[in-house]
Amino acid sequence: MLIVVFYFSHSLCGYGQMRKVYTSIESKNVLYYKVEEIVNMAFGGSVTRYTVSDLSLISKVDLGPENIRIITPFYKDKSYLKKNYYIETQNANVGVEKSREPTQLVSISIESGKIEIPENSPLDQRVLALVIGKIIKIEPVSDLKNEPLVETKTPPVSASPVNPKVLPEKKEPQKEKLDYILVNVVYVYERVLEKGYKSAYMFREVANYYYFKGQMEKAAKWYEELFTMSNEQLEPIYYYRFGDALKKTGKTERGNALVEKFNQLVE
Repeated sequence: MLIVVFYFSHSLCGYGQMRKVYTSIESKNVLYYKVEEIVNMAFGGSVTRYTVSDLSLISKVDLGPENIRIITPFYKDKSYLKKNYYIETQNANVGVEKSREPTQLVSISIESGKIEIPENSPLDQRVLALVIGKIIKIEPVSDLKNEPLVETKTPPVSASPVNPKVLPEKKEPQKEKLDYILVNVVYVYERVLEKGYKSAYMFREVANYYYFKGQMEKAAKWYEELFTMSNEQLEPIYYYRFGDALKKTGKTERGNALVEKFNQLVE
């Protein structure tokens, strides 16, 4: 009698060995992981949610461009206040360097109302806003429908009335460019910040957006919040922008002091 045994590999089902990219995800004291996979398509998309007890059980199905996987650890110790979120997206450089992983991982953490976003994050601004909006439960609005992108020209930093010869070490772009933050991104960031959350990354992005739009009152408001955050090492240019925004909203004395501080920092 012939006995045939069928063996189904985990990899055939989209599961199996843990991806190398997940090695940075914490596993100690983790009870389980919540996984949310967001598939974006031209005519709508879909969201798949599931939980796994081990990172090796997360689907290996290719994410594809513009799609997102959010991995959230849930801890055995419920008193642990820090929440970590790991955002997985397709690695755009994988075709250039074959040694790279097909996906990349960016971590965001929230503790005591402070949101930590890594500097120079490879995530697209819209992807980052979508994820943060989901975490904080902010409903995003469509971009480009109510306010089209407009071309803006970055004013040369040398236009400073205090010392026109002084230039910062890192020059501002001198060419015309499209605003790189879309309306829905600013909307999400602003709603999150208005809920009382604090993030140096988002304060900078929102303040810069309004600064280059010429909306100096809003720019000054968010630069003020940025400057009140402790332990933040700010580039000199932010002293100039904050000071310039203050001067253009009638707060000349403090504005001049900040621009003077900028000049001192770049000497």
